[in-house]
Amino acid sequence: MPQAQHRPQPVPPDIRRGVPDALRQAAAVLYWRHFGAQLLPLPVAPRRGIALIRTAMRPQQALVALSPSGELLGLAGLRDAGGGFLDPAPDSFVAVWGQAGGRLRHMAAALYRPGAATADLVLDGLAVHPLWRRQGIARALVRAAMDHARARGHAGLRAEVEARNQAGLAAWRALGFQPLPRQRLGWPWAAPAHVLRLPLPG
Repeated sequence: MPQAQHRPQPVPPDIRRGVPDALRQAAAVLYWRHFGAQLLPLPVAPRRGIALIRTAMRPQQALVALSPSGELLGLAGLRDAGGGFLDPAPDSFVAVWGQAGGRLRHMAAALYRPGAATADLVLDGLAVHPLWRRQGIARALVRAAMDHARARGHAGLRAEVEARNQAGLAAWRALGFQPLPRQRLGWPWAAPAHVLRLPLPG
């Protein structure tokens, strides 16, 4: 009879700006687990996808939630006028697939359409380790993102959810985000995505 997977006890997470060097691999694995299927138009082996995220990662464009022992519990990518959590330049693709393969995949990835320009701070993906879900990690990351946004003069937070992700839509609404008109973002063949906003109190 298989043993039940151990679920850790709830702890207040330590929220920090930036992905520590020692946790880049863990952050890449976590981000790939949540968003890998959306990053490229064709399937990619997890090993390559994780390598791409690790290489393209802009560590300061993220908030991380850490356990008391320094384990990565979750992360929230941040996107503002300076860019998002992943650098869209071709260098990371070339580093993973070589010159020809990397540039070809970079051109394919360029088909992805970002959301409309906004003065809000955009949450560029929020991921929580499966063992730590439903323990307030996502809410703590959103609170920290609110503080970060306010300190930099943003009037609100935004989140973008692909059209079929009803669970994700419900999760954001439970955090207080309200839907805006849907947008044609993501891959050209995708249905309009859900865009949600959380206004920040003055």
